[in-house]
Amino acid sequence: MSAIGVRIRASAGTRPRVRGLAWLVARQHRAALWAGLAVVVAIAAYIVWQRAEMMGLRAHDRDTYRTPLLNTGRLLTALPALIGVFIGAPLFARELETGTHRLVWTQSVGRTRWLIAKLALPLVAVTAGTAVLAALYTWWWRAARGQFQDIAWGTAVPFDATGPAAVALAPPAFLLGAAAGLLLRRTLPAMVVTLGATAGVQYGLDALRPHLMTPRTVVSEPDASGEFAVTHFQVYFNSWRGMGNGYLSRSGEKIPFDRCASVTGGEDAWHRCLDRLGATRRVYEELHPASHYWPMQWMQAGICLAVAVALAAFCLWWIGRRRA
Repeated sequence: MSAIGVRIRASAGTRPRVRGLAWLVARQHRAALWAGLAVVVAIAAYIVWQRAEMMGLRAHDRDTYRTPLLNTGRLLTALPALIGVFIGAPLFARELETGTHRLVWTQSVGRTRWLIAKLALPLVAVTAGTAVLAALYTWWWRAARGQFQDIAWGTAVPFDATGPAAVALAPPAFLLGAAAGLLLRRTLPAMVVTLGATAGVQYGLDALRPHLMTPRTVVSEPDASGEFAVTHFQVYFNSWRGMGNGYLSRSGEKIPFDRCASVTGGEDAWHRCLDRLGATRRVYEELHPASHYWPMQWMQAGICLAVAVALAAFCLWWIGRRRA
């Protein structure tokens, strides 16, 4: 019993029972909790130090902080997968694999209560730690974004490392690991499945993100000298670009640049194809202005939290139906 940190209260004529599930879970995971706290403190200190050093430089000298900024963002986007693999997956799989869960189940603790207690403390801990790091990285990124306009705000870094979207990625990753552990009952397979599933979720979110809101269309048209002037230049400058571009017809229909990509015969044939489609010299580009950043952050966070709720509900349903 000491191997899993369980204390039993027993008295004459009474059934032994576990002394406090919260105490038990905290004791079981105390090493991981301390290690996680150390990681959060180390990354937080690094972000504060790097930002302070960067702010002490003139604007044109800050490019030296591009690599630290991006690498820290990449680390934070990898954290959900690490949380799912090393915290979520072993949470139930290890006990089910070794059979130590039966000791708790034979006491006065039901399966559902055991599962909730096992999930609650790690879930709160990883969410709180992620929230601290996301807030600090957002603070750093907002100070640096003016210098690094070439880094689109809608890409994985910085989007998945900042704001509520970064915080909301941790719960579903953790619960994916927990669900994999319940289903597979083996630690290593659960870790492998969790890694693949979490990577798939993050890839899916990246693919979905451009479609969370309708892009804005910015039009460029030639002036008297033949040069193109972009309307609403400030919107264009601060935007997340690349949603689509092409020519406009006289009626305003959008004709993507790649519409005639399959035409053979060189540039002349390409121009003839565009002429047949009625393309004018007016060029359009679809983009997300900076004003879309926060709404899209909350939309992605909402999706992640909905997935987390569904996974938690699945874990509760599964533990209630399976045999010991």
